[in-house]
Amino acid sequence: MSHRQVFKGALLLTAAGILGKLLSAGYRVPLQNLTGDTGFYIYQQVYPFITIAWMMSVYGYPAAISTFNLETRQEKHSGSHITLYIPIFIFLFFLNGIVFLFLYFGAHRMAGWMGDPHLEVPIQFASLLFLLIPFTSFLRGSFQSAEDMRPSAVSQTGEQLVRIGLILWFTYTFLQQGKSLYDIGSRAALSSSIAACAAVLILVLSLLFFYRRHQIHFSMKMISIRRMIKVLFETSMIAGLNYMLLILLQLVDVFTIIPGLQEYGLTLNEAKAEKGIYDRGQPLVQLGVVFGSSLSLALIPAISKMKARGAVKLEEQSVKRAIKFTLLFATAATIGIILIFPSTNILLFKTNVGTEALRIFMVMILLVSITLTLSTFLQGLGFVKRQALLFGLAVVMKGILNVLLIPAFGIQGAATASVVSVLILAAAFALLFKRYTSLSYRRILPWKSFVFSLSIMVIIVLMMKLLFLNGEVNHRMDVLGYIMASSSLGALSYFGALIWSGGFTLRELRLFPYGKQLTEWVVRRRRP
Repeated sequence: MSHRQVFKGALLLTAAGILGKLLSAGYRVPLQNLTGDTGFYIYQQVYPFITIAWMMSVYGYPAAISTFNLETRQEKHSGSHITLYIPIFIFLFFLNGIVFLFLYFGAHRMAGWMGDPHLEVPIQFASLLFLLIPFTSFLRGSFQSAEDMRPSAVSQTGEQLVRIGLILWFTYTFLQQGKSLYDIGSRAALSSSIAACAAVLILVLSLLFFYRRHQIHFSMKMISIRRMIKVLFETSMIAGLNYMLLILLQLVDVFTIIPGLQEYGLTLNEAKAEKGIYDRGQPLVQLGVVFGSSLSLALIPAISKMKARGAVKLEEQSVKRAIKFTLLFATAATIGIILIFPSTNILLFKTNVGTEALRIFMVMILLVSITLTLSTFLQGLGFVKRQALLFGLAVVMKGILNVLLIPAFGIQGAATASVVSVLILAAAFALLFKRYTSLSYRRILPWKSFVFSLSIMVIIVLMMKLLFLNGEVNHRMDVLGYIMASSSLGALSYFGALIWSGGFTLRELRLFPYGKQLTEWVVRRRRP
């Protein structure tokens, strides 16, 4: 595989991944608007199972299949691009079949653990997706081995579009028919399986096109099962690690928040609505992380390129620049969205309930963005097992803190538990990365310019609040103008202040759109 193909392929999958995250975050706002907080809670209870399955079918298993095939081909085993995939497909089907059986027949017990027996049927519908993972993973891995990422990217985007369209259609139709919220949640879960079938169709059509060109051949030649399993698990862990953090934390919330809120003193129905209010923060954090960590996602092609040419050490200047950009953008995004609460809550979700808990939860934008950026570089250094251990410890800590804090503080305790667990994870990643590099964290940021620019942004946003919201706001249209003005002017003032105060070097400015013009303006300004 050429370096250029590695880079272009990774870039294409990264772009599809960012688009998928934006779509995944965006549709949950109208879903909450249609079903209310209780209906949103029902979907969010099964959402982690659906997302884990989807992420493994998009990132984990295909990477493992392509890696195994490439390693075997280098050792000159006979077979073409798909020669070795049949045993892997059988293993994937067996593995995910076990997960399906566990979820489907254990749904009643799991719903009991969640504190809501009515979730049994939605969990069963969600489990169906695991029967389709072997097909999508098998085909995506096949094309990635053939050095063509286009079918994977197209099928990934197509699957998301079909899923979102079906979820919103089922929701609207069932509400019109007077169906229960649990029926809506079940059909929303089923939509993911139907969308996976659409992805299989896209991939099969692509496969037929390649087959006619004789680029793909099938074979039943057996391989080492032990080695296949080893590569499958290790590579899946590497590929899926960065994408699982938020989902695993949500999975902890699924099993701990409702029982904790009942200990807090709420009835079951009150706890459902409160959990739905808390879940409002999930799409907001996901959108913020896409913005704050977009650079770390864009680094994946560069890391792939470095691995392809056998690089052992990471370029310090690139690492420093990536961490700097992540801190600059993610901090601004976090402070900005906290400042425009409760207006954001009202505009997107109709009411301002749960604002304090959501403000706490928004700190996750900064922490997760930093964690993902450091994680990307740690993977480049080969510290995957240590990362996995630290991820696991963070998830365990989240569970412990949920059990301790939710009965005392409600959803504010759940938000605090997420922030503390990810803060510790980010600190652990930073210490681990520092131990094996000569990077000085104190010199990464231009502190004077950073603080000055944040201050300008805060002043602008507060002025917009006084200008637009002079009094109590109770309707979402009242805050639309304020949010549009404050977010756009706040971002422009922050970025402009950074440039004006020397927050970026000339080389860094050239990386931005219109970088040449910005660089020329800065050079003219600095002349005596």
